[in-house]
Amino acid sequence: MRSAGWLIFLLAGASLLAAQQQGKEGWRLLERLAQRYDQAKALQVEGTITTVTKSPSTETKTTVTFSMAFQKPNRFRFVVRDMQGKVQQLMVSDGTTLFVEIPALKQVLKQPAPKSGAPLPGGAVVAGSIKEQLAKVKEAKIVGKEKMGNRQATVVQVRTEDGMTVLLWIADNALWQTKVTLEGKRFVSPKGAGKQPNPFAEAMRQATITQVLTFRKVAFNPPLSPRVFAYKPPADFKVVERSELFAPPKKSAP
Repeated sequence: MRSAGWLIFLLAGASLLAAQQQGKEGWRLLERLAQRYDQAKALQVEGTITTVTKSPSTETKTTVTFSMAFQKPNRFRFVVRDMQGKVQQLMVSDGTTLFVEIPALKQVLKQPAPKSGAPLPGGAVVAGSIKEQLAKVKEAKIVGKEKMGNRQATVVQVRTEDGMTVLLWIADNALWQTKVTLEGKRFVSPKGAGKQPNPFAEAMRQATITQVLTFRKVAFNPPLSPRVFAYKPPADFKVVERSELFAPPKKSAP
């Protein structure tokens, strides 16, 4: 029994050391990844975004394709299309002006370009270096290996300061896939005392959303023509400085 006790102790110690080493190597992978992206003057990526939304009664799955060309500090073209090739989202910055095309409203939102940054799926523009984004990471550890096309990727599990868990597939100091699962309750405020129940909010609270971004092309410092960042609104689209969907109603004449 005494020998068995020592064996268990040694195995536990070895497991702890292995976990610590995986954590260190996970951080090293992220640091090398950040350095490569931060040093690039231009970037071109293509891929797919698959979103699965689950609730107690339903499950829906959507897949779209995306492409982005980015040139520091603030020129980019970001396009999201459905599987039939129809544009769902388009953002173009020529370095001076940002154009956001809204096909559903036949509108083009025209605003000053951000001083720096690149767009993310969903429409937000992330500014700052990747190293600055790493400051929000609290934990990074290797959780496996997986084949991605013709390359062997290391899977790193990342936990952020706000409690989110993200899986990253990294190969050759480039990102080839990400996966994040969000609980609907993160987006719905708690029910207030005395308030009437909201069926939509309750359904959202019970839902989970899993999104996977898969990159089929990642090119560092590709030659990019200025034409890539040029934009001309479609003839039948209205150019506005604020989306009319959220504009205040016009006052009627007395």
